[in-house]
This record gives sequence, structure tokens and C-alpha cells, in this order.
Amino acid sequence: MKIFGLGLSRTGTTTLTEVLNSVGYNIIHYTTNKNLLFDSSNDGVTDIISLLHYKEVDKKLDCKFIWTHRDKEEWLEAAERYFVRKESWGWSEDNPQMQLRKNIYSSFTFNKDIFSDAYDRHYNDVMDYFKDRPKDFLFLNIIGGDSPTKLAEFLSIDQDKFPKEFPVQNKLNIQ
Repeated sequence: MKIFGLGLSRTGTTTLTEVLNSVGYNIIHYTTNKNLLFDSSNDGVTDIISLLHYKEVDKKLDCKFIWTHRDKEEWLEAAERYFVRKESWGWSEDNPQMQLRKNIYSSFTFNKDIFSDAYDRHYNDVMDYFKDRPKDFLFLNIIGGDSPTKLAEFLSIDQDKFPKEFPVQNKLNIQ
């Protein structure tokens, strides 16, 4: 079984990755390499590459999907800080990470209306796709206070292996 994180950037994807890795999984975070989605040397992938290919992966592999979610207004504020900071890095539009961003958010740079629409599209698409599949899909709000117990139960893993609370892995960027 593979695990895929379906959260947008700034929704706790780094924290999810770190917690899963701490209990023995080999999860790759934020790759631009689509081949790693299908690679048997890892147990799954989190962050935006998964968003582009989760339906394809779902048809080919035995998978569990975890959607790290965040309140839309909070997410827009966090995304703005994060993406505006990244703009200062001067990446060109042909950079693989910039291409992923464009494919997910429809923009290389932060625009509140465009990102709001991307959030809504993603929300509707994921919720519709998994509406009748609770055994394969977990809606997890790490930032909003969901417990690691919820994750442990979904994966059928002893709760004692998980931390009592989710650690904050990207505190500078979450605020």
C-alpha cells in the first residue's frame, strides 16, 4: 500500500510527511518527479505533484489518500506570505517547481482570486472523487487541531507509535 498526501501547499504536508516517516514509512515530500509516484522504493508522496496525478495513481496502485486541509481564508493568508517570499528567489517560469505551481494554482505568482478559485476547484474535485470511499480517504486538518490518533486509526497503526500532537514542521511558513 502507498500513501499519498493531497494537501495544497501550506496545509501541513511537511508535518504529515515527517510524522509518517517517524513511524516507519518512506514518504517523499514535494518532488517534481512524477516517476516517484509509482516507484517501489518509497511508500508514497506528499504535496502538489500528488494533486496532479492522484486519479491515475489510484487506478494503478493500492493506495490510501490523506488530504491535509486548512480553512480557506487562513490558507490564502499563509499561501500569500509563502508564495510572495518565493517570488524573491527569482525562479524562471521553466523551473519544474514553477510549472507544478502553474498546473495546480493556474499562476506562477500569488493572486488571491486565482488561488481562491484553485482552492475551490481542488476541494470540489477531491471531495467528489472520494465521496463514497472512507476506507481510502482521510480528511485531516493538522493546523486546525486534528489529532495524530485520527491518522493512526486511518492507517490501522498502533497509536502509541504516533506523537500525542502533530509537531509544527514549517512554523515560519504556517503562520
